[in-house]
Amino acid sequence: MRKILCLTIPMALMAAGPAFAADMALKAKAPPAPAQFSWTGCYIGGHAGGAVSEDRTTSALGNSVGFSSTGFVGGGQIGCDYQFAPNWVVGVEGQAAWSSLENSHAATVRSLTTGVIVPSRFTLRNDFLASATARLGYSFAAHWLAYAKGGAAWTREKADDAFTNLAGIAVDPSATMTRTGWTAGAGAEWAFASHWSANLEYNYYDFGSHGATLTDPTGTFVTINSLKDTIHAVTAGVNYHF
Repeated sequence: MRKILCLTIPMALMAAGPAFAADMALKAKAPPAPAQFSWTGCYIGGHAGGAVSEDRTTSALGNSVGFSSTGFVGGGQIGCDYQFAPNWVVGVEGQAAWSSLENSHAATVRSLTTGVIVPSRFTLRNDFLASATARLGYSFAAHWLAYAKGGAAWTREKADDAFTNLAGIAVDPSATMTRTGWTAGAGAEWAFASHWSANLEYNYYDFGSHGATLTDPTGTFVTINSLKDTIHAVTAGVNYHF
């Protein structure tokens, strides 16, 4: 009897072993799916990239000259979003950036008293860009957001037209102007950590056409009948969500 029991117990354990292993395999849990990132909340961040300015001037002579420039743009942004229904995201954002956009090209000016035309060098700089926009996006693949945005925009233009007048004196009439226009753009944003995201976006700025008067301390002035200013910008940014 003792021998029978000794043989029976190991055999029973051996028989139970595969069943126990199978039971453990059935009860093993699958790895959890990645958590859905919530875009609801506010954020602050920075961005940098490149910009192209496309401009056109029309002088008092009726001459129209188109020109363009490329440069760096970089600054910061702050905004708030709300996610609903359940993958749509609506929000507002403010941006402000420094720009190195500058173009200089040959031009002409005409004396109002004598009608004599002399060559000049016209320069236009955009050293500041800002916007206040609304944005609408769609969240997908747990951590991605595709969005479009649009709203009001501002830029600071610095224009000057340097030439030598009929008295042989070098003059450089100039003006600094803050322009208001509109902007529209689109982008994609990736939430790579619980409070951090990175984005890539394109924005178009249009500041319309307007006249301008450039002056210098000698009393010399240059009148521009029309100055049209548009800007394209592509930037990459990082945001902290809180």
